[in-house]
Amino acid sequence: MQSFWSGRNCLITGGAGFGGAHLCELLLGLGARVYILDRWLPANSYLVLSGMKARTTFIQGDIRDMDLLRLTLQRFEINTVFHLAAQPIVPISNVLPLETLSVNAQGTYNVLESVRTAQCVERLVFASSGAYYGATTTNQAIPETHPPLPAANIYAPSKVAGDVAVRAYAHIYGMKAAVCRFMNTFGPGDTNFSRIVPRAIKNLITNDTYDFGSRDDGSSQIDCLYISDMAKAYTHLAEKLDEVAGEAFNFGTGVPVSTKEVTSLTSRVFDDTERTPIFSGEKRAVPSIKYLDITKSRQQLGWQPTTSLPEGLQKTIAWYRAHWDEL
Repeated sequence: MQSFWSGRNCLITGGAGFGGAHLCELLLGLGARVYILDRWLPANSYLVLSGMKARTTFIQGDIRDMDLLRLTLQRFEINTVFHLAAQPIVPISNVLPLETLSVNAQGTYNVLESVRTAQCVERLVFASSGAYYGATTTNQAIPETHPPLPAANIYAPSKVAGDVAVRAYAHIYGMKAAVCRFMNTFGPGDTNFSRIVPRAIKNLITNDTYDFGSRDDGSSQIDCLYISDMAKAYTHLAEKLDEVAGEAFNFGTGVPVSTKEVTSLTSRVFDDTERTPIFSGEKRAVPSIKYLDITKSRQQLGWQPTTSLPEGLQKTIAWYRAHWDEL
């Protein structure tokens, strides 16, 4: 049976990034023609190291360049847009708040306007974030109906702005557009070593102190989703846009795990050694807990995660070992 994606022209904004490159890999495997719009293409990106760049069309540019967006959509007759481009580094958002808002909020409006006025584009999927919900401590899975709460960074409200805008455009203009909300994703090719899994693997490969700094006390509970499951979430949602335009969907494992447990497990998977991770953050009386209710994605999209945390860590560690000298 022919794939839904066979011969379909897809644009991935931010496609040279970690999540974008894995989505690119999935779409190419499904027979799509993939176009990437990104500000840069690092030599150590998963897109380059996996050899996929030669199989795509790469357009260097910024989503805040409206003329470039419109020209790209029209020139390549783009059918489906996956909007992943963002300033995604949470600590940087507080240092560069205007840049973060400019890219994540204004940039998303630019993409929406370009898609709305382009006759060739049929559908759009937006990469939102679990940061949409703000800071939470309740030990309950968060449903899509949960309102945004106060956050400790500028990244969260910048993603709320894009999330709300996408859903509004769908309702006001009849666009086939919807929102993906993810939590902590991990897997091969993530070069942001401030994130918990890449940092753990870096410490292990370099035989460095198993230290995770002062940002956490080890008690925070997060939802770790393997990157290939994330990529499938995008395509599952895009395929169902005729039915679910204007909605938001959570994607995760639905199971919280503490940062201490994640790092301890990473150590065991790495070389069967039990290391004690060092977390020097101020001890919390109430742990930070955030994980997503994925019932809606299961029921309406037929999506569910298929890679367990140990299996995902095993695949991720193997990739870093094979490519460490190139990073």
